[in-house]
Amino acid sequence: MQALPGDFITDRFLGEDPDCPVFGVNLACAWPFPAAVAGYYQSLADELAQLDPGVYVYPFWETHVTILTFLNFTLTQRPTAERLRELQTCIGPIARLVNLSAIRPFRLEFQRPILTRKAAILPISNPTGEIAQIRRQIGHALSAQPELHSKLAQGGLNVPDIIHSTILRFKSAPLDPKKFAARFAETAAQAEPFSITIPEILLTAETKPYMRAGEILHRFALAVTSTGD
Repeated sequence: MQALPGDFITDRFLGEDPDCPVFGVNLACAWPFPAAVAGYYQSLADELAQLDPGVYVYPFWETHVTILTFLNFTLTQRPTAERLRELQTCIGPIARLVNLSAIRPFRLEFQRPILTRKAAILPISNPTGEIAQIRRQIGHALSAQPELHSKLAQGGLNVPDIIHSTILRFKSAPLDPKKFAARFAETAAQAEPFSITIPEILLTAETKPYMRAGEILHRFALAVTSTGD
């Protein structure tokens, strides 16, 4: 849904403390996007950055696609060393939830950007359904572990109902919201859809908001099967 002029929401992290230490755990892919689309993305990012001084456009190295969130970083800001150790005990059990033996490398198709009240996103389609399959598999695995499920639910467990990649947020409100929305629509209309191949899934730790910093905890390579003649 396109945002209405004057209806934009500024991001408290990017507006006040973008490097606030946080801790989150996500299952993700394409962090960052493949190098093959870096030129396209940078061109789009440069255009978006010129729309208003209040926008924060994700640099290429920050781009990613979240499949699901196990621990939401917004619930753990400036964690103490003790709290961090406690949360890190979840990493092993989380990693064991992920069974991707039936998943092969797949395509994600990125559409033109759209504007919401809080952000601009690239909507993504996955025609062969692997993202939905991964989400279902983890949901089933969690249902068999109620104690872990409860702990993650308290930590902000979230399984999105769409596939997307956020590329812009608001450090401050646009100077002229109506003009901003119109200029965004013009830029979005000229953007070309693109697609990428996903060869691996990543379990990531988020240590600054929106993956401004983090690390890969586990790589889950997607096996390629050969078909004999």
